[in-house]
Amino acid sequence: MRILTTLCFISLSLSSCSALPSKFSTENIMKLHQGMSSDEILTLFGEPEKIRVAVCGRPPDQWTCTTWDYPYDRASFTFNGEDDSLKLNNFNVDRN
Repeated sequence: MRILTTLCFISLSLSSCSALPSKFSTENIMKLHQGMSSDEILTLFGEPEKIRVAVCGRPPDQWTCTTWDYPYDRASFTFNGEDDSLKLNNFNVDRN
């Protein structure tokens, strides 16, 4: 019985890890729109878990894009612009 209880606890712990933080409320997600500043995203959702920088687009319309990933790759925000003036270009939030 003790083993079953331990397994249930581990299962519940792991399933709660896959959820996004409470900052990813419907209210905050509905505020998202292209052109938002990175500071606005930080205010709404806090610091990202991972940051990636890449080249986006195809020649001659290439630009440097920066992508912020949030817990468990369940949310990502891709920006264009320079470090001090990042603007939201694309986003994905998977709450399921």
